[in-house]
Amino acid sequence: MLISYKKTYDAKNKRVEFVLVNFDYYDGNELLANIFHDEFGFKFNGRTDNIWNITIRMALEDCIYVFFWHEDVGNSIYCLNQSEYNNNLLEERIKKAIDIVNIRIRACE
Repeated sequence: MLISYKKTYDAKNKRVEFVLVNFDYYDGNELLANIFHDEFGFKFNGRTDNIWNITIRMALEDCIYVFFWHEDVGNSIYCLNQSEYNNNLLEERIKKAIDIVNIRIRACE
């Protein structure tokens, strides 16, 4: 099954988030973080492993993305420095990363 994403607004935290659909893997964000590193030049900027969630931070210049996995929600990505420009750029990058993953999935079918 191919993955996609859904753009949502988290009113509690006042941020736009991109929730990955059909991609609720425990280590899925590691794969995406590696793609962001290889394709866009992002650097790993920390990782936090908790009982029910994992957070990976990636940075490129002043842009910091948070890759978040929670056992109840799955994988999501958001930009720490929220702006329309940064969220649009993140969305474009997510589309490209998802295309890469979907190509890999199709190759295994």
